[in-house]
Amino acid sequence: MDYLKYILVGVDGDSDLPAILLGIVVAYLTILISVAIAIFSEKKEFEALDRNVILDHIIKAKSLLLYLGFAFLPLLFWNGSLPWTRLLEIIFWIIGAFFITKILINAYYWMKGNKFRLRFDYLRGLRNRQDMEEAWRSVWQTENINFQNEQEFFNIFHSTVNRLLENDER
Repeated sequence: MDYLKYILVGVDGDSDLPAILLGIVVAYLTILISVAIAIFSEKKEFEALDRNVILDHIIKAKSLLLYLGFAFLPLLFWNGSLPWTRLLEIIFWIIGAFFITKILINAYYWMKGNKFRLRFDYLRGLRNRQDMEEAWRSVWQTENINFQNEQEFFNIFHSTVNRLLENDER
């Protein structure tokens, strides 16, 4: 309950709350940069697929600037805003911090070796035809895939082809 009291005092008057929130975001960014360097420097079995999974599914590069904006921009306007708008700014900060946390959690799973689950999730949700072609070429060119993973790749490929055929018929 003391946390809520501290937030309400920070919303109404002068406090260290914006500095604390900014420190959390900077810490997240520091971790995110380190994780990105580690992920991109490792050897990849599925070169093109893994690059796309990392950029589009783990780091979510297309949305990352939006998430950072949610986390940073409310803090820029903090001093000039009214107390009731500060609550809205905290909500935006929480949204940005939440999505950055999701990115870090997925990066953790990737680095821990749970790559096939993330690859399968990415391939199931893939809609861009150019990315599909590149990703599937990467899958079928890779050697030494165990039978269970290869079977899952095939099932996803089969459902993707069926979905594309159904869309072309319409």
